[in-house]
Amino acid sequence: MKAVTKIDNKGLQERIESLEVEAAKEIVDELFAVMDGVEGAVYVADMNNYEILRVNNYVEKHYGKNIVGKKCYKVFQKEQDRPCKFCTNDRLLVNGRPGPPVVSDFQNTKTGYWYQCIDKAIQWPDGRLVRLEIAIDITERKKAELSLMRSERFLNTVFDSINDPFNIIGRDYRIIKANEPYARMRGKTLKQIIGNRCYEIIYGRNNVCEECSVKETFESGKPRSKEKLAIFSGGTQAWIEIYTYPIFDEKGEVLNVIEYTRDITKRKRAEAERDILVDKLQYLSRTDDLTGLLNRRALIEKLEDEIRRAQRYKTSLAVLICDIDYFKEINDSNGHDMGDRILQIISNLFKESLRSIDIIGRYGGDEFLVILPETSMKGAKEIAERIRSTIEDFKLQREGKEPIKTTVSLGVTEFNSDKEDINDLIKRADNALYMAKGKGRNRVYIIEN
Repeated sequence: MKAVTKIDNKGLQERIESLEVEAAKEIVDELFAVMDGVEGAVYVADMNNYEILRVNNYVEKHYGKNIVGKKCYKVFQKEQDRPCKFCTNDRLLVNGRPGPPVVSDFQNTKTGYWYQCIDKAIQWPDGRLVRLEIAIDITERKKAELSLMRSERFLNTVFDSINDPFNIIGRDYRIIKANEPYARMRGKTLKQIIGNRCYEIIYGRNNVCEECSVKETFESGKPRSKEKLAIFSGGTQAWIEIYTYPIFDEKGEVLNVIEYTRDITKRKRAEAERDILVDKLQYLSRTDDLTGLLNRRALIEKLEDEIRRAQRYKTSLAVLICDIDYFKEINDSNGHDMGDRILQIISNLFKESLRSIDIIGRYGGDEFLVILPETSMKGAKEIAERIRSTIEDFKLQREGKEPIKTTVSLGVTEFNSDKEDINDLIKRADNALYMAKGKGRNRVYIIEN
């Protein structure tokens, strides 16, 4: 009995599905019965193979009978053997399901008619996804629009309303029309420029300018924009922003190009001033204002960068921390102004003793931190000894007073990329400095990694 029940259920399911398909077909028939009265092309095409599945009377009247089963792009377009570039199939589905309709205008290459198309993905009675297209004939409206755009009266109205330099250039690069601001900007009269090639009358050239935006728009059919420093008659300079827009003919080819120009000199000056201010602020945020060296924050950033580089390329990296010996006594005996001067002098002595690749900064108070990229412990020790010796030999001469002498203590260590981070490295260098001071100052102390 169970086997019989299973067969009955299967048969019932098949019967239900058959009825659903029949009902769907009836709905399609009713839909196209209505669409046969539409003054426009209505058809359904498979979204995978582009075969036409159903058409209305308008399609048969304008494109012929017996076209069901043929490729839509072969039926509706002239001498075309592949899907249209403007095909909306890829925009009709959302996550594999029918999405909202897509509306677009296009000119048919076979009939020359203009259509406004409403495309929608739907599910066909057999379950596959198809494109339903309703194309309303808007040819007369388009003709009226194109006629309006071509009219001299319309162009004059547009030109008279624009205060910025504005002109139209033909395929041969002759200036067809321009307004007074454009002529003034170029140091010419309208009579001088109209009818002449732009590159000849404006720039005195025999061919089109390099990186010409007008040329790019003619070739691509797309708007272009760029900024440039222009030199006008009399040698005056100005920053200008140029926009170019294509004007198409009935065949979809670029007929003319509109060139719109704005003087952006004030904006460019403001941007330059802003950039200078930003650079200055960045410099101040990373620089110790007394010594001109990197400050603590910038030093840490640089050290982090060098640690990453050493880890990536397996190179040596050493650091040293330096402290001015008995700096408090110098301050107390000679005043803070003299203490500041000593800091500045020692900063310069540091820079004179280091290589171009080395990085130095004021770590805090009278402490300095030096980063030595691609430097072994032996090389770091030599550099530290050179610094120590240079500062020991220095005397700050004072009129009528004893010269001021000072020394420094330095702690040196090398980074171990296999088992430590920046905190371990700085701590070990600091410990080395502590040992140098504990052993009598004016010396270099090394802690191996």
